[in-house]
Amino acid sequence: ECGDELFTASGSKLISPGWMEIQLDLEAEVDKALPDYTQGERVALASIRLHEGRTSPPGYLTESELIGLMERNGIGTDASIATHINNIQTRNYVALGAGRTLVPTELGIVLIHGLSDIDEELVAP
Repeated sequence: ECGDELFTASGSKLISPGWMEIQLDLEAEVDKALPDYTQGERVALASIRLHEGRTSPPGYLTESELIGLMERNGIGTDASIATHINNIQTRNYVALGAGRTLVPTELGIVLIHGLSDIDEELVAP
């Protein structure tokens, strides 16, 4: 902690190279262990750089990405997933955009906000 700012650090250490053993250049990228610090220990800063930026929202899902997410999260069956995606388009919750992305419509956005007001878990990822 420095003033009102909280700083954190993380590192990694390769235990077993596995498949990376044949790609030597990857091993150097993965093994980034931190020195042995203890919590609360004071450290000298080598440099400080202030950067102001903005995050950008993730892009819209494509149909195939949505299918993959539904399968991984146990939503629908192989036989019903296509029907679910068709239903959200037919009901005008999403429109098919460039690159087969599913772009939320105004109705879809209002629906999500309404469900969120009822129970946040209904719309949480």
